[in-house]
Amino acid sequence: MITDFIEGAKERYNVSEIAQNEWLEFAMYTVESRAIPNMIDSLKPVQRFYLYSSIENSNKEFKKVSAVAGIISQYGYNHGETSAASAGQLMAADWNNNITLVEGRGSFGTRLIPAAAAARYTYTKLHRNFDKYMKDHDLCPAHDDPEHEPPAFYLPVIPLVLVNGVKGIATGFATNILPRDPKDISKACLEYIKTGEIKSKIPIKFPHFRGKTEMVEDGKYVCYGSFEKKGKTVLEITEVPYGFDREGYVKVLDSLEDAGDIVGYDDRCGKDGFGFEVKLKQTSSAKWDDAKIYNKFKLAKPFSENITVIDQNGKLKEYNDERDLIKDFCDYRFGVLTKRIEARQKEYSEELRWLKVKLQFVRAVLDDKIVFKGKKKANVVEQILSATDASKEDADKLLRMNIISLTSEMVDELVKQIKVTEKTLKFWETTTETKQFVADIEELGVD
Repeated sequence: MITDFIEGAKERYNVSEIAQNEWLEFAMYTVESRAIPNMIDSLKPVQRFYLYSSIENSNKEFKKVSAVAGIISQYGYNHGETSAASAGQLMAADWNNNITLVEGRGSFGTRLIPAAAAARYTYTKLHRNFDKYMKDHDLCPAHDDPEHEPPAFYLPVIPLVLVNGVKGIATGFATNILPRDPKDISKACLEYIKTGEIKSKIPIKFPHFRGKTEMVEDGKYVCYGSFEKKGKTVLEITEVPYGFDREGYVKVLDSLEDAGDIVGYDDRCGKDGFGFEVKLKQTSSAKWDDAKIYNKFKLAKPFSENITVIDQNGKLKEYNDERDLIKDFCDYRFGVLTKRIEARQKEYSEELRWLKVKLQFVRAVLDDKIVFKGKKKANVVEQILSATDASKEDADKLLRMNIISLTSEMVDELVKQIKVTEKTLKFWETTTETKQFVADIEELGVD
């Protein structure tokens, strides 16, 4: 038993009660509101806020990261602009993402030197990838908190959480999702859409990485750097495992030199990436087989994957296989596409009705069935309601039309628009969720 911290309090609480209430509540807050990504749009809240601010403030033009991040408190973010600026810079770093949703101008780091320049010296704007990969903005679910302006999550065509990868540590939970090629994810989605299954696991693809990554068992992978033996005493390293930066790998080589395992090395890193020429001891060169090189030079790095996400219902969910996440994503996406089709049918039905009412109105005016001269508004409205299928709301809109534009040319144009809209409406009345899903993915470019 422990006593409540308020001075003079008489009430006492069990530790288990505190764990079940205050501690659990705080743990779930860090999980859902800060550290764990959403399964649908792949974003943590801070990333979603930065993206929303980009849509609002830097949709077309580059703005300082400090400015884009500095305003997000107005949209309901309560954790400081510094973390938002850091998140925005990482979102714009192409070395950190297979798909960037914000575009950067300035120094956002590289695999060699990951640190970005200060937020006041870097600029971002919304990347064209946003509209390419994110669809159905009108159908994004609203957040439960009314002060939270961004949606609960955006609606991408494919599960981006498996494309860029993400790390996160919360109270009692952690996630470490490895990145994959968006084309492989797209193909897996298509396979599930068409067959209901995904036969093969999806390979790992680290951005800006020229080595290879192999799965050794479920959830465990090894990332290999690349090297080439140049004679008996020279080893050329052309790639190091993902996660090393230049400074970190130089320490590896320095330790080998200090231990006497190598004579020395030349640092040839540059704009093309990592590069080191290592001088081996002549007396020991014969002992440097590939296995020893991978081990000694730390060119084989293990990675473990832990797929923990927030699902579409705001609940914590863990996956043992990325294919199960893809299936759940696709099932949810089908529901979104049902809403899309219904919304477009409603939209074009209304557009067609309005165009027909306008056509009736213009023809009635030209045929003198509706006369304006010397008439009060109420009388003209009565004429409109009598000569057309217009409602009273329609009549008000029709009366705002420029009378000079009511010509036979407008009749011809309205007839054309009606035919186009009828064709569009028929498309939405005959299409299916599967056709829409496949078309969305094919627009991404699967081949």
